[in-house]
Amino acid sequence: MIVNILLIVDFAFLAIVVTVYIISSMRERSFLKSRADQSLELQQKVYQAQVFQEINERIGYSLDTNKIVEIITSSLGNLLAYDTVSYMMMEEGGKAVFKCHVENSVSHAFVEAVKEKIFLAYSVIEDQEVKPKKIDESITGNILDDNSGFRIGSYFNLPVVITGKLIGIINVASREVNQYGEDQTTILYNITNQAATAVSKLQALLESEKGKLSGILYALTDGVFTVDLQHRLILSNPAVKTILEIVGEKILTSFDIVDALAGKVDLRTKIDQALAEDKPVFVPDVVLRDKALEVTVTPVKNDAGEKIGAAVVLHDITTEKALEKLRQEFTAMMVHELRAPLTAVRWSSESLLRNLSAAQAAAEPDKIKDTVITIEHASNNMLELVNDLLDVAKIEAGKFELNVQEYDLIAVIKEQIKTFQSQAEMKHLEIGLTSPDSYRMHFDKVRIGQVMGNLISNSIKYTDAGRIEVNVSADMEHKQMIVAIKDTGVGISRDDLPQLFSKFKQLKSYDSSRKGTGLGLVVSKGIVEAHGGKIWAESAGENLGSTFYFSIPLKD
Repeated sequence: MIVNILLIVDFAFLAIVVTVYIISSMRERSFLKSRADQSLELQQKVYQAQVFQEINERIGYSLDTNKIVEIITSSLGNLLAYDTVSYMMMEEGGKAVFKCHVENSVSHAFVEAVKEKIFLAYSVIEDQEVKPKKIDESITGNILDDNSGFRIGSYFNLPVVITGKLIGIINVASREVNQYGEDQTTILYNITNQAATAVSKLQALLESEKGKLSGILYALTDGVFTVDLQHRLILSNPAVKTILEIVGEKILTSFDIVDALAGKVDLRTKIDQALAEDKPVFVPDVVLRDKALEVTVTPVKNDAGEKIGAAVVLHDITTEKALEKLRQEFTAMMVHELRAPLTAVRWSSESLLRNLSAAQAAAEPDKIKDTVITIEHASNNMLELVNDLLDVAKIEAGKFELNVQEYDLIAVIKEQIKTFQSQAEMKHLEIGLTSPDSYRMHFDKVRIGQVMGNLISNSIKYTDAGRIEVNVSADMEHKQMIVAIKDTGVGISRDDLPQLFSKFKQLKSYDSSRKGTGLGLVVSKGIVEAHGGKIWAESAGENLGSTFYFSIPLKD
């Protein structure tokens, strides 16, 4: 009896010991498993951090998705076992890029099977059959062995999506069956997804900065565009199409720009030259139809100092060239205008000195008088020219001043007609006047007299026969007096009318003896506008005469 009781107690104690051991073992196993899971999770997080750091260091501010996918695929050996890791990206023009790294030797058929599975995945995602026209293929790692005979035992495809667009597919394949579990694919998916998210944010930032840059470029009058190392157009402003006269709404390409400059400048060669020499290339005086351009090509580098393309500036110098031409013509004209009176002064002075030295002053007083008169006339011509230049300078500087008082306008006009009467009679011309007997108003007597003198003088100069008619009338509706000087001279062509009162311009003439500086009309325009009036001209055409008008506002 006692023995039986002791046996029962021993069995009970043994059961308790075994139970405690089992529970302790299970707890220890659970603890070890938990530590192992934590270690694996920590290892995976470290791996993810390393991948993200490498992505950040290698892409910087670049949106090169090839680099991102390459970083992910090249680091998979730290996470899982595989025989091949591949990725495929579709590019414009139906071209595909396929890269495969062979970790363990497989056959060509194995690699082809990987490609087919990627194509199938592409077709499912894009909901259409994907058949690239050309595949740029690259295989690295171990040598392919067609005798291996291994087939794909397990694989998974991982799409890479950036800003909602599929940019590539990563494929991991192994000869082993059931090689990959959900945990491993999830980790790789998270890494790819977070990398894609980071790139999407970077792309949004760059698009924002690009928008700011585009706003600045769009406001430039110079044509500006950039190309990459393959001469593909990256960015351009509207001025490029305007300057090169490229019409149409189609998207501009580098081919359009090169074609527009064909025969004038070899743009591709200049871009290659700038990149090769690593310095700007300047092309002056490129004549394109009615435009003159300066082309500057400058290499463009990234933060690392690597050349990534070139920027081209098309500077329209047509206006500068026209102004330079006008300056040269004006200089030549001024030299000609000054040479004649200076020559007259020199010859007359030499003649006067000869007469005086020969003691002929008493014998030939009329000759000496004529010589002095010639000197006076030449000096007056030079003085008028200098005064015109000074008046133009004052008008352009905004420092032209008037001495406005109340005068009789008709009396001033009659005085100017009288001054030029003898000059008109020498050409058998009549000067008529139609006006009120008098009209008192406020104006600068000297300056308005200067305007009348310029206009009457021009009419006499450009009229060989007929008459010159001066008409003065009151326009009470617009509260102004209008003076018109009409002649029967050579007239003015339609091309000359819009530029008649511009600096350095003058009336067309078939006779070089009529040629002048053209400054008189510029000064007249400045004087009339300083009074608040307007000056203009009308003509039916060459040899049909012309009429010059100017108005002076009436003071209340």
